Amino acid sequence: MNYLGSKTRLLPFIQDTIIKIAGSDLSSYSFCDLFAGTGAVNRYFRSSVKHLIINDREYYSYVINKAHCCHIPVEQYSEMLQLLNKLAGTKGFIYTEYAEKGTAGRLYFSGQNGMKIDAIRQRIEEWKLEGQISDEGYFWLLASLILAADKVANTTSIYGAYLKQIKPSAKKPLQLSPVPLI
Repeated sequence: MNYLGSKTRLLPFIQDTIIKIAGSDLSSYSFCDLFAGTGAVNRYFRSSVKHLIINDREYYSYVINKAHCCHIPVEQYSEMLQLLNKLAGTKGFIYTEYAEKGTAGRLYFSGQNGMKIDAIRQRIEEWKLEGQISDEGYFWLLASLILAADKVANTTSIYGAYLKQIKPSAKKPLQLSPVPLI
């Protein structure tokens, strides 16, 4: 994920520092990731520790980190991803407020991807309200959408500003992929 502040490159340093203090066997320890973001650190340490505590102020972080921990029937939800990928776009909130040709005049997404995001988001909500997906499935599908939208965002890793022209990667069609389960 395009994420300013990712700790992925710091993982060896973080691990070395923890080992110097706690030793190399972390299996009896609880690990607390206070600024979890996209979850790179807690996923790295998940198999090494007894208990994991994940925290972040941002809701997207909660969604992504919860999705990695889901227990869902992968086949069923993978089929749902395929259905979502085939949806035609619709002009909704993201298109209107954040996409090219929307009324707000912003360029966070191409017009086509903005409409696709809206259609997928609406369908996920419909499935949730109709009881067709579990809470865990809801977060897994929503995280899949967040990660896919990030890949076609017309930004430079932060959403505080968009580029003035749609960059090549933002012109690619949005495509949902399964969030890896841990």
